[in-house]
Amino acid sequence: MAKPVRLCGGEKERVLMWNSVGSAGAVLKRNRGYILAAAVLFLIGWVTGSIFSEQLMAAVKPMLEKIASLAEQTQAKDSVLYTAGVIFMNNLTACAVMVLFGCLLALPTVFSLVLNGMVIGVLFGQLDHGVSAWELIVYGLLPHGIFELPALVISAALGIKLGLVLLVPLKGKTRLESFGFTWLEVVKAAWVPFAMLIVAAGVEATLTPYLLEKFVLTQG
Repeated sequence: MAKPVRLCGGEKERVLMWNSVGSAGAVLKRNRGYILAAAVLFLIGWVTGSIFSEQLMAAVKPMLEKIASLAEQTQAKDSVLYTAGVIFMNNLTACAVMVLFGCLLALPTVFSLVLNGMVIGVLFGQLDHGVSAWELIVYGLLPHGIFELPALVISAALGIKLGLVLLVPLKGKTRLESFGFTWLEVVKAAWVPFAMLIVAAGVEATLTPYLLEKFVLTQG
C-alpha cells in the first residue's frame, strides 16, 4: 500500500491557497465588481473618444498606425490562418500587458484600458458621412467584439486588482498574501480570456470581413 505524501508547512499552505481560489467561474464571480469597473472605464474611453475625436486624434495616432500596419501585413499574406494568428497574438499581448502592468499599482492598466476605448471611439467619431456607426458596430465590431472585448476587460480587471491589493490588502490577508492570492486567481481564470481571444481571432479573420463587405462597404 502506497504511503500518503506528506507536505511540509510551506507546501501545505500553497496547496490550501490554490484550492481556496476555486474554479475560473468562482474567480470571475468573486471579481465581478472589478470586471464591472473595468467595463465602465473602457466605455468612458469609448464615449470620450467619440465626442472628442478631433482633439484626441494625435493621442491615439500611434495605436491607429499600428492597427493599419497589422492590416497591411495580413492583407499582403492573403491567408485567413495567418490573419487569425496575427490578430490573436496582438490581442493576447494586449491582455498580458493589462495584467502585468497592473502590478504597478494598477495605474498603467487603467490608462491602457481607457486608451483602448478611446481608439474605438475616435475611429467611430471619424467615420465618413454616409457610413452608419450602428451598422459598423453590428457588422464590423460585434461579431468578434463579443469575445474580444470581454477578454480585454477581464484581463484588465484582474490587473487592476493586482495593483490595488498592494494598497488595500484583502480581508484577513497581508499585502503579500493578497498579491499571491490574486496571482493564483489570474492563473485559474487565464484560460477564459485565452479561449475568447482564439474565437475572436477566428471570427475577425473570417466572418467580420464578409459582413463588412456585404452590408457596409458595398452600400452607397
